[in-house]
Amino acid sequence: MSDKPLYKVLVDGKSCHGGTLKWSLPKNETPGDWHSFDGPLRMCERGIHLTESPFSWYKRGCEVYEAEYRGEILHDSGNKACVREARLIREVPFPAPWLRVEKFLNGIAAVQWFKPDGSPDPEWKLYSGSTWAAARDAAGDAAWAAARDAAWAAAGAAARDAAWDAARDAARAVAWAAARDAAGDAAGAAARDAAWAVAGAAARDAVWDAAWAAAWDAAGAAALLARIELLRDAAIDPTHTAHVESRWRVWQKGYALLCDINGVLYVYAKEAKP
Repeated sequence: MSDKPLYKVLVDGKSCHGGTLKWSLPKNETPGDWHSFDGPLRMCERGIHLTESPFSWYKRGCEVYEAEYRGEILHDSGNKACVREARLIREVPFPAPWLRVEKFLNGIAAVQWFKPDGSPDPEWKLYSGSTWAAARDAAGDAAWAAARDAAWAAAGAAARDAAWDAARDAARAVAWAAARDAAGDAAGAAARDAAWAVAGAAARDAVWDAAWAAAWDAAGAAALLARIELLRDAAIDPTHTAHVESRWRVWQKGYALLCDINGVLYVYAKEAKP
C-alpha cells in the first residue's frame, strides 16, 4: 500500500473524470464531509477514486484538493486509488509553472484568429492568396521547394523538431512528463476549438480543408508553448524557447503558420479586400 498523499481533481466542485459526485468542500480549514460507497470496489468502475499525481489529471478550470480516506482501498499500477470512504481536507494551490500555463490558456481566447494585423514580421516567408486555401497552397509549394533544396529529409526535419525534442528532454529531466502532456493537451484543445470556431466561418469561402488544417496547426503551436511555459524553470536552451514563441506569434498576429524550414517560418494569409 502506498503512503503517498492522495488528491482529488474537481471542476466546479464535481468529479470530472468519469464521475458526477458533488463533493463537500473544505471551508475555513475545516475538512469537507465524508463521502462513502456501498458495495464491492472495482478500480475505474465502482468506488471513490483518488490519485497520487493530481496534475496528471488536469482539466481546464480544475481545482485540486488533498484528500484522506478510511476503510478499504485498492491501488492500480499507476497513480490511482479506489476507496470506500473519503473526504477533502484542503485545497492545494497550483505550483507557479501551472499558473503560467493557466494564464497562457486564458489568453488563447483573445487571439485574433485569421484576422491579419497587416504587420507581418519581416523574417517570415509570407504567402497570400484569394482564399486561405490558395494562400496555404502557395506557402506549401514554397516550403516544399525550400525543403527539397536544403535536403529537408535529412536536415530540415531535425531543425523543425528541435524545439519538440528540447521540451521532451527537459520534461524527462524534471519528471513532469504527465503534467507536461496535460498542459499541452489543454492548450492544444483550447487553441483548436477557438481557431476552428472562427475558421468555420471561413469554410463558407470554400476553404474547409484549409480551415481544418489551420486549426490543428494552431493547436500544435499552442500545445508546444504550453509545455515550454510549464518547463520554463528547467534548463531549456533559450534559442528553442524563442523559436517556439515566434511560432505562436504568427497566430497571435492573425496569420496562419504552415511549417518552418531550418528555423524560417512559412506563413500564409488570405489577401485583404481592397
